[in-house]
Amino acid sequence: MNKRDRLIGVLLILSVLFFQYLWLLLSVLLLVILGILIFDTRYDRYALVMVVLVLLLYLSAKFMFYETYLVPTKSMLPALNSNVTVRGEKWRYGGIYLSAVEEWPLVTMFTRSSKYRTGKFAAKDRIKMIGFWKPKKNDILAYYAPVDSSRIHIERCIGLPGDVVSVEEGRAVINGKEREEDKTLSLRYMAYFSDYMRFREACKELSLLMNSDDYSVSEDAVYMSLDKTMLDRLRQGGVVDSLVFRQRGEARRKVFLADSCGWSFRHWGPYKLPYKGMRIELTPENRMLYGSLLRGPERVADPDKLTSYVFQKDYYFMLGDNRGNSLDSRFLGPIPSCCIEARILHVD
Repeated sequence: MNKRDRLIGVLLILSVLFFQYLWLLLSVLLLVILGILIFDTRYDRYALVMVVLVLLLYLSAKFMFYETYLVPTKSMLPALNSNVTVRGEKWRYGGIYLSAVEEWPLVTMFTRSSKYRTGKFAAKDRIKMIGFWKPKKNDILAYYAPVDSSRIHIERCIGLPGDVVSVEEGRAVINGKEREEDKTLSLRYMAYFSDYMRFREACKELSLLMNSDDYSVSEDAVYMSLDKTMLDRLRQGGVVDSLVFRQRGEARRKVFLADSCGWSFRHWGPYKLPYKGMRIELTPENRMLYGSLLRGPERVADPDKLTSYVFQKDYYFMLGDNRGNSLDSRFLGPIPSCCIEARILHVD
């Protein structure tokens, strides 16, 4: 291999490192090939082999190991803002690919808005690769929901298979214990009061700053961002008539099992997350809790004929950090392992 071939190899490797969009890489490859044809009319098989190998390396890295995502909503504020680009690690948990011909990498290489990226594909077209690890608590994951595959969701994993999860006013309770990270999480509440001046003095005594970022005032109510400690102190102060955790944006939907269990946005659960090998007797209560999973991700043809069932998948519970404006497992239900695509690494 001569010096020119080494130079071509260096240029190709640099293009892989610095260009995210495949069409830019292909533009560089086209220029290299044109250079070969212009400066050396002899068929240079070594350079062409290098072009093919680097292209295959890029495709394997993009579609098997790493992927970039655009955060679609504000559900992960303040950790991730909407419309920011994040990088996902796919090989750790096993990436999700499609068997449909129109979604093969070589077909979708010229666009970033394919069905693959938006999640608009049928269940029969999904292929889940074998992963090396299982998701851990507090991992931020990219996934699609069985009941809403219209897009990729990005939220935090707070419940593992076998955990008993409930959510009280936006704060998660895992196996009967309140999640430690949620105690310092600031959530938006609507405080209703009858004496504004008394309420304002109480806020000063409790060191609650009242500025335009934390609240908006009406005649008898105010929006406030409160962590668990401040919430309890304000409730014990006796200056508010009520403090209500409010839902906004995407959270204005019917929650999972709302009709059958009477759960709501403010009080969800408790719910035991199924794990692979977990056996349940299909009592009326269990049919109510797990019937949608049997008919959905578990693909049981006729669950009404069964008296018991052993789950074939692990299930996880996802929550956005912005609990008042997050479309997560409270609405989508538990997420099976086959629907988890990547672990989010960092913000670009």
